[in-house]
This record gives sequence, C-alpha cells and structure tokens, in this order.
Amino acid sequence: MTAAPMLSELERDALAELGNIGIGKASTALGRMLGSLVTLSVPSVEMVPPDEVAGLLDRALTPPLVGVSEKLGGLFAGCALLVFPQAGSLPMVRAALPPDVPPDDVPELEDEVLAELGNVVLNSALALVANLLGEPVDTGLPVVIRGSGAEVLGGCAAVVPAIVADAGAAQSGLGAAAVLFHIDLHTSLPGGDGVGVGVGVGGRVVLLLDSGSADALQATLGRYIGRMVT
Repeated sequence: MTAAPMLSELERDALAELGNIGIGKASTALGRMLGSLVTLSVPSVEMVPPDEVAGLLDRALTPPLVGVSEKLGGLFAGCALLVFPQAGSLPMVRAALPPDVPPDDVPELEDEVLAELGNVVLNSALALVANLLGEPVDTGLPVVIRGSGAEVLGGCAAVVPAIVADAGAAQSGLGAAAVLFHIDLHTSLPGGDGVGVGVGVGGRVVLLLDSGSADALQATLGRYIGRMVT
C-alpha cells in the first residue's frame, strides 16, 4: 500500500462542496446535450493511494467500465477520468445523437459521443472548482478507454506517461494521490414510444495527481477554508 496525503474531515467536506458546485455546472451543460433535465451530485469524496483505485472502481461499479481521460495541468497536474459502467453510458449516447441517426450507425459514433460527454463534464466541473480555489487548470483532449478498472486507469499512461512513474515513486513516500469524487447521475431520457424513461447511473470522477499537485491541492484547500471561515 502506498502513502498518500490524508485529508482532514474539514478538507474532505470542502472538497465535496466544491465538487457539488462544479458538477452542478456540468449537469446544465450535459442536460443541453441530452435534451433533458440532468441531476448530478457528489455525495462523497476521498483521497487514496493511486494503487488502490482500480480495485475501488471494480468493487463500486459494474465492469466492463468506460472511462474518458484528459491530461491535466496547473493546480490539478496529472490525469482526470470520468468513469461509468459501460451499460449505463449507452442510453446517454443514444440520447445525445440526433433522432434520425440509424441504430446501425450508433456503435461507430459511440466513442466520439462519449468523448464529448466526458469533455463537457470534466471541463465544466474542473474549471469552476479551480476558479473557486483561485488557481488555473488546463485540460487536454479526451480519450475513451474501456475495460476493467486497471485497464481504464492504464489509459492515463497514454495521456500522461509520467503519472505512472510518479505513482510508483509514491511507494517511497513521495505522496502521489488519487482523488475520487463519487457521482450520482439522474435523468429522464426519451424511450422508444416517446415517453421519458428514468435513468440513474453511478460513476466516479478520478483525479490522478502527481506528488507536487497532491500537496498543492491540500494547501490550496486550506487557504480556501480559511477564506470561508473569516
């Protein structure tokens, strides 16, 4: 088990609050894409060693999983992942496509749609959180990965090769960390008869941070909490 910075209860609560604000903005943008009201919430957040993430994803979600990863710079230097069970993502893909798209054409468009959905959620949420913390954040192009928790996380190696080496270095106490935002998504998507069908999906937003960013995030949270209580 690797070492990772530990969040205090106050820091965890502040990060969950920021996550809810950021995800709230993302839900509006996602609703416009899907043409329906979308409710996204962050009931909890945790910071764990990177080598524990794959097991946590496989136990909490139902593989096969689908993930959208993006390279991060600025406050969140590392890699961001939006992860859902693959079965739960399919209704959203169909809803995001124009109604005149033939069903046979949906599979070849699926990755493109998922990349855009993930890009909307990650960029909207992270940009707002970084703004509230008073720090910049940069994101790269989205990449779609499928498979087990380990395979989805392996996609970050292609996006940010250094993050894997840094996570391994955490075994020496250098402090790389993963932040997991638990995501609940609820929406009503049109069924085949035109009647709305309720859809609920559980997922995770994972931030795989290098050691410097993990420490910087904790310090930035401390300053944010200080502004809120003064």
